[in-house]
Order: sequence, then structure tokens, then C-alpha cells
Amino acid sequence: MSEVLIIQHQAGEGPGTIEEELLGAGHKVRRVRIDQGDQVPDEVGLIGGLVVMGGSMGVRDQGKLSHLKAEIALLKQFHKAEKPILGICLGAQLLAAALGTEVAAGEKEIGWYPVRKLPDAFKDPVLRRLPENFPALMWHGDYFALPKGAVPLLSTDKCACAAFRHGKKAYGLVPHLEMTAAMVDEMVAGSRKELTAAGVEVSGILEDTSEHSEPVEELARVMWRAWIGLLA
Repeated sequence: MSEVLIIQHQAGEGPGTIEEELLGAGHKVRRVRIDQGDQVPDEVGLIGGLVVMGGSMGVRDQGKLSHLKAEIALLKQFHKAEKPILGICLGAQLLAAALGTEVAAGEKEIGWYPVRKLPDAFKDPVLRRLPENFPALMWHGDYFALPKGAVPLLSTDKCACAAFRHGKKAYGLVPHLEMTAAMVDEMVAGSRKELTAAGVEVSGILEDTSEHSEPVEELARVMWRAWIGLLA
């Protein structure tokens, strides 16, 4: 069994069902809590895989948040070592930056949106079991183009590159597929000012969460298990 490093930036954006599936498969989990002052490791060492979670900061904040530079450097090391990587939202942006792609601010995409599988996703070892179309929680305002040499996997109407794979084991996913309904409720409760500023109705997100979270959680767990299989 492997030890998997999970980098968490904020209290409300934990690994959710990803961690549950890792522990259920018998792997060890080591969390780095940026919000609690933990330091990002500077070497891969014996760590078997890396999961980088979301957060309200962005790649452009590297000048004032030194941990972002450290995370990008660590992502580069894991990618070079060909060890499994899973970046969620901010984590996907950091992975894209580590691969040399510019990440820039754009229109906020917050709420449950239809997500489409792109042609390569139908044969991808991790995403192939997802349906062709499904709803997912999107919560971001930064965007990036497909990294050079990467395979496009998912898109939304606003986000052309909502998921990608680089090499055989590095995945970046913009949708928050790791969240349970309770996690979404907590995130919404702590983000009312942001939602109001973005013109997003809280009641709409909560209603959509009630409708979509349970079936999407089951889809996500199948996907996490496939990614965990890369740790072998």
C-alpha cells in the first residue's frame, strides 16, 4: 500500500470522497494543511501519489503566497517521477502551471453545470466510466488552455478545458466531484458574500445539490477508485 500526500488549502475544501476511497483501499493518507501552517514537502521521497485540492487563491498569487510556488515545484517532481497526480480546481490550475501553461482570470463559473466528456475521455482509464453528460459543481474564476502534450477529457459551456490528463498518471479536474452534499452546504454557507457579488442565488445551488449530489457522488467514487488503481 502507498502513502498519498493530500494538500489542503482551506477548511471547507477538503478531500471528501477521495480520501474516503483511498483509506477504504488500504492506503495511508498524509494531509498537508496550508491553512494550519503546514509546509509543503520539497521532495517526493517515498510518497506514492499526490492530491492537490481547491482554494480561493490562484496561480497569480504566487508572489504573496509562497506555498503555491512550492506546490508547483512539487507537482513537477511528481510528474517527472511518473507518480499519480490528482489536481482538483486550484490543484488543476497549479498542475497546468507546472506543465508550462498560463492561468488567467475570467468569468466566474459557480454552481451546478452540465459537463461533457470529450472523445478521449471515453477510453481514458480513469474517466471512461463516467456518462457522456452529467452535472457537476463548478466553482472557479480562473481558466487555462490545454497544456502542451495533454489529453482533453471534459468541458462545460464556459470552461473548454475542464479536465485533462498529462502522461499516464497526472490528472487535472476543475469540477468539484469530491464533495458530498454536506460539504457543498458548508462551502455555500461560508461563501455568501462571494456568491452575492457573483450574482449567484444560494437557493439555486442548494436545490441543485439536493438533486444532483448523491448520484454524482457515486459516479465520482468509481472514478477515484480507478485513479487509486494507478498507485499500484
